[in-house]
Amino acid sequence: MTLKNRVRDKKNVINYISLVLAAAAFLLSALRIDSSNVVLSGENEIAPETAMQRIMRTGVIRVGYGGFPPYTIVNPNEKDENKRVSGFAVDMINEIVNRMEPKPKIEWYNLNWSTFRADMMAKRFDILADATYKVVPKAFEFNMSRTFSYFGLGAAIVRKDDNRFTEFSDLNQKGLVITLAQGYITTEYAKSHLELPELKVLPVGDDAFSPMNEVILGRADIALNDVPTVLQFARAHSDKVKALWVNKPPASVAAGFTTRREDWELNEFINTSIEILQVDGTMALIDKKWNALGYYQELRLVPGSGIVDIHR
Repeated sequence: MTLKNRVRDKKNVINYISLVLAAAAFLLSALRIDSSNVVLSGENEIAPETAMQRIMRTGVIRVGYGGFPPYTIVNPNEKDENKRVSGFAVDMINEIVNRMEPKPKIEWYNLNWSTFRADMMAKRFDILADATYKVVPKAFEFNMSRTFSYFGLGAAIVRKDDNRFTEFSDLNQKGLVITLAQGYITTEYAKSHLELPELKVLPVGDDAFSPMNEVILGRADIALNDVPTVLQFARAHSDKVKALWVNKPPASVAAGFTTRREDWELNEFINTSIEILQVDGTMALIDKKWNALGYYQELRLVPGSGIVDIHR
């Protein structure tokens, strides 16, 4: 190889190394690396917009609902999406929004429970305003707001002339057929507490009452569900069935609103707003309007040492 070729090859190597070093320097300048060797986003990278930021920017809050009377009541004959829903939880959202400054517009979104998670993660709505039962898997995946109601679990529907059962434990006997709704919390409770009866778990789709119809049709002795569902069915068929344990249910579950895990700012805002409605008496007024089917913690205030009775 000639001297001229050696020089040329050497220059090519030097140019290549310089190019690699320049690229590495550019990459390191664009990234920030912490002491744990975890690569973090660059300082100039724009973080995704949160739900709270988008609400303030656009003046629109998107609220999902699925239908859970009397908390969310869907009117199927109303074509206007923003007028189709009413109820206890709807009044809560309206009350919160009416006090916001500036006041945003509400866009209501009627979700399908089978696609609830996908719709929420696709950001089709910011908050789910149904009374969502708090269970560990849901709490692990989403933010759940401050509890605004507790609901009884394990209430029963039996035929009107059936007087065999006094307590929930009376159901734990062979020969009984109990119908349950697939995917409901009461169903899991029954599975863990009743070993002897036959438990028939039925898919319900949008009709939570279908397992209870089995009692009327004589294909089951008992149907179990939460207190709101049992009470509504019992009132609609008072000539054929009766409800058990709605005043003293064997178990209870807390309920609140739901937001995406990353939208903690919105969740904190909802938490504070619910507390305000509870303390100032608004929740009590909404309860009287809708005859809600939940249970509420009593707020007990103790006077401070500086408060005295002026009549004493």
